[in-house]
Amino acid sequence: MSRLVTSLSALVLASTSLVAPRVADADSCSAARVMVILDKSSSMQTGTINGATKWSIAVDGIGQVLTAYEQKAEFGLMTFPKPNMCSPGGLDVSPAMGNRSAILGALATPPPEGGSYTPMAETLEVAAAEPTLTSASGAKHVVLITDGWQYCVPYDATTRFDGVAAAAALQAQGVTVWVVGFGSEVDTAALNQMAVAAGTAKAGCNPQSTDPAAPGNCYFQADNATELLTALNTIAGSISAEQCDGVDNDCNGQVDDGLVRSCEGACGVGSETCSGGSWGACNTPASTTEVCDGVDNDCDGNVDEPGPGVCDPGEVCSNGTCQPPNGGDDGDGDGGATHAGCACDAGAGPDAAALLPFAMLGAVILRRRRR
Repeated sequence: MSRLVTSLSALVLASTSLVAPRVADADSCSAARVMVILDKSSSMQTGTINGATKWSIAVDGIGQVLTAYEQKAEFGLMTFPKPNMCSPGGLDVSPAMGNRSAILGALATPPPEGGSYTPMAETLEVAAAEPTLTSASGAKHVVLITDGWQYCVPYDATTRFDGVAAAAALQAQGVTVWVVGFGSEVDTAALNQMAVAAGTAKAGCNPQSTDPAAPGNCYFQADNATELLTALNTIAGSISAEQCDGVDNDCNGQVDDGLVRSCEGACGVGSETCSGGSWGACNTPASTTEVCDGVDNDCDGNVDEPGPGVCDPGEVCSNGTCQPPNGGDDGDGDGGATHAGCACDAGAGPDAAALLPFAMLGAVILRRRRR
């Protein structure tokens, strides 16, 4: 009895290890590194949405996202211009885990109400050379939040799309740029092109759109606090999501946990689960020998097709059941039922004994006519 219990215990432990995510080693967490680049131009302070400044809405949204994700990714902060006017942005907080307090502290002072402009492209170029971002061995990201155009005084129209080249350069360095336009005064044409160059354009978007209110823009357009928070949560969730790579990407102490995706095989749609950095087999039903049951057992697209073993010899498959040829019907409309007292062969027609009196009567009538 003790041997049986020991064997069963070992079997349970073995089966559990097949489905439970592997616990990560202390040094196996590979969090993404994220640089938030926030527009600190004067319009962020003078512009309002529903009575609140765009700056206060942005700071509050960043704080809420960091509450949820500061232990899942390394967040840092850059603002622009820095220190003022049209100087390129610079580093405020180096990326690290648990950085919410440091980042919100750096954002405590709002922009001036005048005199600070929007050197987006130049700031992205600074980010491309920022060692605290580019030195990461894992995934690297920039989240750009802006409420305006590429703009300095005097305005130079030839610089309007400089941010596109800057985003493409970061992408070439392995840094993914996410573009968030905040408010109705953004340069939709430039932001769309930046998202495309960065490889973060939304599926099916219209890169030629120039209207921030258009539904098909390639970047994340946010026109109020709720939409901004939704955009930032979507980006942060994507950045920190667990990957099927044998690494604890979201730093929750488990590797490849909760990773299931749909798959399709010859026998239909199923799912496959990640374990040890690889996707397992698709759990669609297995192909079997075709039988007469109204199901495509061998998954060839045909149901109950004729073949060896589908039915017994002499039978045919019809409507999922094996039946005699013609369904066993003897032609008299009774489905082949046998009648008591029938002296004729099955299928030979009406009962001859029952028809004998009619035959005799016909013979008498025929003799009388001949006379």
